[in-house]
Amino acid sequence: METKSLTILINECVMLMRDVGYSEKSILRFKQIWDSKLNHFMSVKGFEHYSISIGEAFLATLPEEKVLMSSHLRRSITILDSVLQSGSISRYIPQKQKFDFSGKIGSVFLQLIDYKRAMRVSQGTLYVYTRVLGRLLTFLHLKSIDTLEDVSDKLLLEFVDSSQNNPSHRFQVVKGLCKFLVEQGHKPPYFGMLVKGFKFPMREKLPSVYSTEEITAIGNAINRKELGGKRLYAAFLLGAILGLRRSDIINLTFSNIDWEHNTISLFQEKTKRRVELPLTKEVGSALIDYLKNERKNDCSNKHVFLTLKPPYQKMSVNTLYVGIQTAIWTSGINVKRRHHGMHAMHAMRHSLATRLLKDGQPLPMIANVLGHSSSNSTKSYLRVDMAGLKKCLLLIPLVPLTFYEQKGGIFYE
Repeated sequence: METKSLTILINECVMLMRDVGYSEKSILRFKQIWDSKLNHFMSVKGFEHYSISIGEAFLATLPEEKVLMSSHLRRSITILDSVLQSGSISRYIPQKQKFDFSGKIGSVFLQLIDYKRAMRVSQGTLYVYTRVLGRLLTFLHLKSIDTLEDVSDKLLLEFVDSSQNNPSHRFQVVKGLCKFLVEQGHKPPYFGMLVKGFKFPMREKLPSVYSTEEITAIGNAINRKELGGKRLYAAFLLGAILGLRRSDIINLTFSNIDWEHNTISLFQEKTKRRVELPLTKEVGSALIDYLKNERKNDCSNKHVFLTLKPPYQKMSVNTLYVGIQTAIWTSGINVKRRHHGMHAMHAMRHSLATRLLKDGQPLPMIANVLGHSSSNSTKSYLRVDMAGLKKCLLLIPLVPLTFYEQKGGIFYE
C-alpha cells in the first residue's frame, strides 16, 4: 500500500491545485481540513504517513450526517488519494449542492421555497433556504422520518444544534418553516412555540478592527505599478474609507457615481437600502487613476471594476478577496484574532465604524454611513469601544418644568 508523509503530500496537493486553477480561497479551506482535522486524527492514532485506508478511517470517525452534508470533507480526501496514487489532480468545478426533495415532506419544503421565491427574497436567501431544507430532509431520512406528523419542535432544535458551521442560518430557516407549516394547516397553531421561544446561544464575537496606521500600511502594500494594482487599490479604498461591502464594490456601475456632485449612491446588495456617500478626494483620485490607466474602456460593460483579460466582465469577489489578503500579508501587520481572509473587507467596515465612533459621531449617523436600517445593527460593530459608544449617544435635552405647568393640553386640568 502506497504511503507518503502528510506534510509532503499536502504541499504537492497545493501546488497541483494552483496549476489546475483552484482559487486561493478553496485551497485555504482544504488546507484547514488537512492541517487541523486530519493531522489531529493521524497524531492521535499514531500514524506518520498517509494512505488511502487512513483517509477512509478518518471519514468513518465523523458523524454520518456531517460527511453526507459536507462536500469539502469528502473532496479533501479524494484530492489526497488522487495525488498519492497518480501524482495528478483534475480540476473540480464545484456545483451548488443539489438535494432530492422527493416524498411528502420534500414536496412541502419545495412549497416553502416557492413561497419565498414569490416573496422576491434575494437569491442568497433563497439558496440558504434550499440548502438548509435539503439538509434537514437528509437529517430526517437518517432518522427514518418521512411524514410531517413525526416532525417535532424538539427534533428541529436537534437539527439546528447539529450544525458545525452556521447554526444561525439553520435556526432562522427552521423558524420560518414552523410558521409556514402552521399557516398552511400542516401543523396545529401551537407548533413551533418551543422553537420560537428558544434563545439561540450566539457566540459573542468582537469585530475585527484595524487602526488607521494599519489600513494605511495595507493600502501602501498594494503595488499600483503592477497590472491590476490600480483596480485593487481603488476597490480597497471604497471599503476602507466609504465602508462599502465587497458585493457593492463588485457591482458598482458608472450610474452610481455622480462626478459633478462628488457622491456615490446605490442600493445595497444585502439590504436593498439606498445609501448616498461622499466621493472623497482620495477615493475619487484612485478611481480616476484606474479608469484612465488600467480599465478597458472601449467595452460596453457598465461595471466599474472589470477583469483584466477578455471577455471583459465584472471583477469577481474572489479576485478582490485574494488581492486584499495578499496586501495584508505583504504589509507585515499582525493579523492575529482578526479577519484577514475572505472577510477582510468586512473588517474595513468595522474599522470605519470604530473611527467614526472615536471622532464622536452619533450612532444614527454611523448607521446611515454603513447603510443599516437600524442603529441596533450598528451596535454589534462598536462593541470594541463601549466607552466611546456612551459618549457619542445623542443627548436628549431636559424638558423645562414650565412645559408641564402651561395651560391647555393633556398635562393641564
